[in-house]
Amino acid sequence: MAKEIRLSIAGKSLSLTEQDFEDAKTMFPAKLDAQGKELEMSMTVDASAEYATNAKEYFVKAMIGEEKTRSKFRQLLGVKDRIKLGTVDTSTLTIKAGAATFNPDATTISQKEFEVKPLMMGTSFNVSDLEQSFVSDQLKKGSNNFSDKFEFMNFFYAEVARWLTEQMELITYIGTVAANGVDGLEVLMDADTAVIKPLVGNGGVASIVTDANVIDKLKQARNVLPKAVRRRPDFVYLVSTNVYDALADAVSENKASGLYYVEADKLRFQGIEVYKADGASDNTIIATYWENLLNIQDVMGEELGFNIVDFMKTALNRTIGVRVDFKYQPDYVNSEEIYFHTI
Repeated sequence: MAKEIRLSIAGKSLSLTEQDFEDAKTMFPAKLDAQGKELEMSMTVDASAEYATNAKEYFVKAMIGEEKTRSKFRQLLGVKDRIKLGTVDTSTLTIKAGAATFNPDATTISQKEFEVKPLMMGTSFNVSDLEQSFVSDQLKKGSNNFSDKFEFMNFFYAEVARWLTEQMELITYIGTVAANGVDGLEVLMDADTAVIKPLVGNGGVASIVTDANVIDKLKQARNVLPKAVRRRPDFVYLVSTNVYDALADAVSENKASGLYYVEADKLRFQGIEVYKADGASDNTIIATYWENLLNIQDVMGEELGFNIVDFMKTALNRTIGVRVDFKYQPDYVNSEEIYFHTI
């Protein structure tokens, strides 16, 4: 007989069985890495400091990029150095009339290698600045025993994580400011001759996008891509902020046209989502499908993760240091299934 707990609250009865608890576990599936193993993110904290673990939650969200474009990419997490993905090309297959002779079409099997690049973000602050500020009453007595278990530190972690989120969005498209080897999607697509680009022969060369020409630009992207790509349920237009604004202006001026409209507060073009990529350069349009884009990261393992240290315990400095080490590389699988416009 199944184990059962009965509760009576405000005159109402509630019954919970052992199976209810087992079912609840499946409501929050574990995130898996590229090898299918459960993803774990390490956090190294100075033993004497007793820091709150909520810092981990803030930075995990920043790395994965919740509510940013890379969170919608295909996730390849836990990649230490390189990973290879296989692709299958069935574009030449046909259905033929029945015959006794076997006459097959070729299916092309290939693979592409991807490599992550190491990155680091670090910051620090002076503990004495807190002691002299409006949050001084939240500190524990004894300035040599700093603990971050108070409300201001939640704000601190949230602000640093917010900054990291925005910087990762920029890296996703234009690469890093310093020459540390990470190429953004714009750099990769610009150098890839297999990626479809605007030309005189397919609708016109790339140019500044305005509300007067944005519809023609999106039509061009639609028309040059294979129909199989456009039929995918996750087909999307990723556009820079100025392109998004230009389309919004065109929508405002031409709502009655029926060609483009706003549905459920999301900007769409002929029913297809137009997603604003905050990190993209001006006049950028990327038309493809979400599963074709890759978010390749390593944010796990003892040598990586988040390190928070009270330097009073080490170098006798009255500072708290926060360091995030990780590896990252945005990329894509099929070049010929991407349209890329920029100037």
